[in-house]
Amino acid sequence: MTPQLQQLEINPQCRLTLVAENALLLSWCAKVCSAQHQDIINIQHLITEHFGAALISAVASYHCLMLYLPPQLLLSAQTSHIIKQIVSRYYQTKAGSKTNTTANTIQIPVYYDTAQQWDLAEVARRCKMSVEQVIELHTSQHYRGYALGFTPGFCYLASLPESLHLPRRASPRLQVPQGAVAIAEQQCAIYPVASPGGWHIIGQTPLAMYSTQQGQFSATIAVGQNVQFRAISKAEFTALAPGSTQ
Repeated sequence: MTPQLQQLEINPQCRLTLVAENALLLSWCAKVCSAQHQDIINIQHLITEHFGAALISAVASYHCLMLYLPPQLLLSAQTSHIIKQIVSRYYQTKAGSKTNTTANTIQIPVYYDTAQQWDLAEVARRCKMSVEQVIELHTSQHYRGYALGFTPGFCYLASLPESLHLPRRASPRLQVPQGAVAIAEQQCAIYPVASPGGWHIIGQTPLAMYSTQQGQFSATIAVGQNVQFRAISKAEFTALAPGSTQ
């Protein structure tokens, strides 16, 4: 791809755009859709497999895939042609076969509490539910990891039941506790570390949201993974918390 060729439509579903001297953006329809998101992840795997070590990084999100490549490779017309071929072949193959889009599910234990000056009671009031109904609704849903960002291990999950949709807090907190389970609009997330945050906190998990072993970073919730929350007691939270001797 040359600097003059800034954008290339691969097919009605996907467009390739040169966004920097070392970055290409594959973009799809701007919507939250698990089937489309699975296509993005599958194409990410195919591109990674083809380019191997030459690919610096491939980052998937809700409706796009950012590809980081060395400038000399990225600016080659051959590179854009290869990517177009990979995407086109994927959709051709998909059209003639049944694709399994079932992802594995991770269970996240959550202590839901109204005594911590969090937002659970306020969420219940604004959604015209009891606290118990909010917890039941939140734990009954399966969520999908759509993107990692904000802080290491922070995974954006969707989609929250519509009856729990609320805009972000008018006044963000300067400090949100580590493990806080929070909601905003159609999204849900867990804060991996204590940080500022503007979402509504409804609970807290004792699980760490990432690990670093032998210098390798690993997010607890991966993009494309399914998540279900499970309500636990305060005693269970304490027992599961890091450093617990129980």
